Amino acid sequence: MTELRTVLLKRLIVTALVTLLASRLVPGIRGQDSFAVILNYPFRDSFTRHYQVGGSPGIEIKGGISGPTVSSGRTGMVDIDVQRTAATQRELDCHQVKIDYRPDLITITQVQFTDRRECNSIRASQSLTLQVPSDALLRVSMIAGELKVTGPVKAVTASSIAGHVSIMSAGSVDLSSLARGLSLSLDHASPGSATIESVVGVVDLDVAERRDVEIRISKLKRGITSFPPDFVRLNMNDGYLLRSGEGGTLLSISSIDGDVLVRRQ
Repeated sequence: MTELRTVLLKRLIVTALVTLLASRLVPGIRGQDSFAVILNYPFRDSFTRHYQVGGSPGIEIKGGISGPTVSSGRTGMVDIDVQRTAATQRELDCHQVKIDYRPDLITITQVQFTDRRECNSIRASQSLTLQVPSDALLRVSMIAGELKVTGPVKAVTASSIAGHVSIMSAGSVDLSSLARGLSLSLDHASPGSATIESVVGVVDLDVAERRDVEIRISKLKRGITSFPPDFVRLNMNDGYLLRSGEGGTLLSISSIDGDVLVRRQ
């Protein structure tokens, strides 16, 4: 009962996150199981920036950005494309995407001018597309939409994501407070590790051809729906252990309000 109460409490926290993000910047929701960003508002603008960076640059995205897509780009360069849309010109003028640049750190934030009464709640969104070096360290928080990382990148740290999270290639991941599930692929990842905590929705793990995976699962409200035949499933005091081979890639999964699916693409 204690574990169930913990999962339910974290679900309430994640639900509150979605409500908070949506109340300030309304990107639009289409369907019960998706958090789709509306990009066809009639008023829009866009810009592109290119920045030189050093080795293993930090890339921070935060502050209610509607939903970024991150892919691997040129060594030593970060390319950022921003498109903003809104229902009216007034609402478009109520927010901006701010980029702070240093060679070792780029910070991208959505700024809403809440000091203006007419800007407290607006119908607007952003489409943010980044190409980053493969050694980039990606840190993402308070996202009012989906997060997509096609990679490869060195590491992804993400928290408080209101939409679905999809990570195709990252050396390591540290994820928490995901409101609409997770898709994680280990296909191109380095041996690395993954820590996943507090997810509402399905956790879908694609282990591809890896035969050296250890997955520790605790505080799971529903169940493990399937896993490849070469995996061994063991019941533990606090949950389950799925293991293939010597367990070179370590995944820790806890507080999941949904199913866990382990598969080979």
